Amino acid sequence: MNIIRKTTPWFPSLFDEFFTRDFGIDLAPRTYQTPAVNITEKEDAFHLELVAPGKEKKDFSVELEEDTLTISTNSDSGIVEDDTQFTRREFDYASFNRSFHIPETIDTKSIKANYKNGLLSIVLPKLKEAIPEPKKQIEIR
Repeated sequence: MNIIRKTTPWFPSLFDEFFTRDFGIDLAPRTYQTPAVNITEKEDAFHLELVAPGKEKKDFSVELEEDTLTISTNSDSGIVEDDTQFTRREFDYASFNRSFHIPETIDTKSIKANYKNGLLSIVLPKLKEAIPEPKKQIEIR
């Protein structure tokens, strides 16, 4: 599987860090972070796990177009409605978009997704033709 990472790189400078930390002034543009992903391959399927705490099942969109699987969310970045004034705010639940190239050996009609306890799990089953046959012993006569 090939991973296409879509992020906006930004490296804070010492100046920005000083003002943000000490005076609560956010000089930096909002960063766009992608969640961590684990991909494992088993004999019969690929398993993709994506960490996204603070979301709900309805927040996700999982789409397959041609040979690209795209996982995305759209959220309000955890906008606080009351008069809370943060001294430092390091987490939010911003939108993200992750795309993965799907090999031809995947049974695209049988892909399943599940979201539970902050973990989105996607099972990408392999086509029967792509699953290797088990080793068999040939009798010698």
